[in-house]
Amino acid sequence: MRRLALLFGVILVTATAGRSSHAAEPPPPPPVAASAPAPPPPAPAPSGIAVLAGPGATDAAWPLAMAVYGTPTLRPPTLDEPRARVLCGEPAPPGAPPAVKDLAETVAAVRGDDAPSRALLVDIARRTGVRALLVVTVDAGRPVARLFLADAGTFDAAVYGPDDASGKTWSGATQSLARSFGASGGPPPPPIAAPPLATHDAILVTTAPPRSKAFYEKGWFWGAVGAAAFAGGAIFFATRDNGPTSIHLTVQVPH
Repeated sequence: MRRLALLFGVILVTATAGRSSHAAEPPPPPPVAASAPAPPPPAPAPSGIAVLAGPGATDAAWPLAMAVYGTPTLRPPTLDEPRARVLCGEPAPPGAPPAVKDLAETVAAVRGDDAPSRALLVDIARRTGVRALLVVTVDAGRPVARLFLADAGTFDAAVYGPDDASGKTWSGATQSLARSFGASGGPPPPPIAAPPLATHDAILVTTAPPRSKAFYEKGWFWGAVGAAAFAGGAIFFATRDNGPTSIHLTVQVPH
């Protein structure tokens, strides 16, 4: 009986100590709510026109690209030179990023105005951040260009051609595009955004130095003349004898 009471007391003390130790432990900290990731910045709106060469039109597309990218209201602000050259049919340079190589392969797959080509053009416009692509093709041996509108997924009805048969100058087409599509493309990008391919030879304007004045055109000369005239007049009047006792002789020369 005594042993049973002792065992019961030990059990009671152990249970009481366990409850005391649990009561002394601090409560666990509340879980920290995970912060929501910041939303990505909005992508810039498509802007500008990029030049794309169809099959066999690389030689004609490059001069047109230089004219378009040299016009601030038409130049895409996010297009760099490697992608601009790839769009004009040049192969991707060695060591180019995978995105540039993929863009070159996509451009090579564009064949014309068919549905698969239009889908590729929409994808190319999205990758380059432009609102339209000026697609250059060769028609009966003469290069022509048509504007593909990325939002509509269709070609504009207008057809643009070079200024002469050589296909090296496109100033007329560029001016027409600037009037029709440049104003609605948003503010023009800053000039420093122009890729090197779009720069033109600067015209050096020099100003001829001002012509040196002759001595008789300078103020000190006329000041000295005035001072000399004033001094001469003063001496003349000071030495002139106008008194009543003066005799003035007049010499008459017979004719």
